[in-house]
Amino acid sequence: MGIETELKLAFDPQGLRRLRRHPLVQRLKQDRPQTRQLKSVYFDTDDFRLKENQVALRVRHIGRRRIQTVKTAGANLGGAWRRDEWEMEINGDLPDPASLAALPVAAAFGTAAETQNLRPVFTTEVRRTIYLLGEADWQVELALDEGRIVSAQGSREISEAELELKAGDPARLFELALALQDGRASRVLTSSKAARGYRLAAGTAIRPQKSGTPPLRHEQTQPDAFRAIAWSCLEQLQANHECLLETGDAEAVHQMRVALRRLRSALGLFKALVTDDALPRLLEELRWLQSVLGPARDRDVLIAESLAPFAPFFSEEEAYRRLRRDMEAERQFYYGQAIAALSHPRFTHLMLSLGQWCQTGPWTGRPVPPASVGQLAARTLDKRFARTRKDLRALARLPADERHLLRIRIKKLRYATEFFESLYGGRAHRKFVAVLAALQDHLGALNDTAVALRALRGWADGAADAESWWLAGRLGGRLEAGGDALLAAAAAEALRLGRSPRFWRS
Repeated sequence: MGIETELKLAFDPQGLRRLRRHPLVQRLKQDRPQTRQLKSVYFDTDDFRLKENQVALRVRHIGRRRIQTVKTAGANLGGAWRRDEWEMEINGDLPDPASLAALPVAAAFGTAAETQNLRPVFTTEVRRTIYLLGEADWQVELALDEGRIVSAQGSREISEAELELKAGDPARLFELALALQDGRASRVLTSSKAARGYRLAAGTAIRPQKSGTPPLRHEQTQPDAFRAIAWSCLEQLQANHECLLETGDAEAVHQMRVALRRLRSALGLFKALVTDDALPRLLEELRWLQSVLGPARDRDVLIAESLAPFAPFFSEEEAYRRLRRDMEAERQFYYGQAIAALSHPRFTHLMLSLGQWCQTGPWTGRPVPPASVGQLAARTLDKRFARTRKDLRALARLPADERHLLRIRIKKLRYATEFFESLYGGRAHRKFVAVLAALQDHLGALNDTAVALRALRGWADGAADAESWWLAGRLGGRLEAGGDALLAAAAAEALRLGRSPRFWRS
């Protein structure tokens, strides 16, 4: 068994070819590059059993040779991926059942009889140029791939650079990627060729990705725990970036913002550990990214949750139809701005810089704190829960701006609770998170109402006619009328939260 650690960057074909002449490639290459034509056939059952078991199986054609490879889904390391990999030469074009049965992941393939049901699902046809780059203490294989993925449903182009670690520290992948990407249009690829091939074969699009649960252990050190949490946030951010650029799905914008908030919450939670000279610049770039995504998401919420529910009452009015058209035009404008920013080298540089910083930032040179992540989790949850419960007692009396700050504190408590899920789990944890989520939703709806009221006033002032002011006033009145019910629902959840058992103490 081998362990593959790699990082992929997508370039346009012209940008990919320019990498061949990059000064760094010319300086670090250890031999003449090799170019080969590769054909890889991916196999699965009709019901995609291997995909469901997070295993990919291919047979690669290299001249007359046939190389069978099995890979697991692996783990995201902030943009790089680490996967288990089993590779062997076989006879013939079909997978070898005996060798599959001997693998640690043999259960994914079923019985020997079931392996007979494997069939070709899609094929990659790639012209690959390989450079071996390195110095005394490290070696990386740079593969420049141009070609396509082909299935019965169609094809899609491949134009990417793959950096695979052969020896040394994984941080080298980020250093090289930053140097090769510098100012060039590219993006970090989170989807493997196998994942893209399956979507092509099934006729499906990439879907927005919600946050995952970082794998933590009570005795784990704080640096290792922070990396696991940060990598989870970056995986969600990068996966939804890919989804947004490919599909324009509004949910991908929302999930990118969630990932950003979770990452910033993690940085705050581990502030004493990770604050260093590099962090302020990264935080500045994260704020830039929030400012890019915020207006687009605000218009999504305004249209779907503040305007659409009243369509049955106002759709016959020209002012309402004009309002919907104007808000949709603003939404398209902000989405255009967001996609332009997310396609810019600045975003890719930020992703790679965060990945590198998690691996080798100045903070990593400090002594490891004596407290384990289990001890840190208990202290953090105790402190945040006590502060939140105290603030919630005054919920009904809080003005809107202070209620907004309380909502942010509740969100941070929820994120911390979710970060530490693998340390606790169980029914009490799930109920605690559910109460926090409901409380956050009610207060979030109140905040959305405030945002909608500002947008309506701005629109009516811009239109400067009686019909627009009249409509904005009536819509605003209906939105405000729901505020008391939302506040009452939030107060009920606050009582439930106060009575919830502190699962981290059991």
